[in-house]
Amino acid sequence: MSRLLVAASMLALTTANVPIDAPWCGDAKITGYVRTEFSLFTYDGTHILSGEPIVAASWDVVMGSLATIEGLGTFRVADRGRLGNGTPMPWIDVAVWSRSEAYSLTGVRHVCFRKPVS
Repeated sequence: MSRLLVAASMLALTTANVPIDAPWCGDAKITGYVRTEFSLFTYDGTHILSGEPIVAASWDVVMGSLATIEGLGTFRVADRGRLGNGTPMPWIDVAVWSRSEAYSLTGVRHVCFRKPVS
């Protein structure tokens, strides 16, 4: 294996494992999940049918952060999942009400994370 390939692999691994603490802005992989298809409660105990704008995020994103997603709005990180762990880009799964809504927002978007106001 070449030194360049080893260095690139190490960089990808290290950036994927660094916690994203607010404030932080950058590109993220965006997908959606249908609120009624999984558990009634999110990772932090929020009822999934609450109607609150929430997202599941990869483990490198700090729980409770507020995520402002370009073109979609602001959401609270309330859930977790197997979302691209080990990738150099954060992954956000938006809680939506239908599969068509989930499919329509899939892609890469600019996201800014900030700490919630106490």
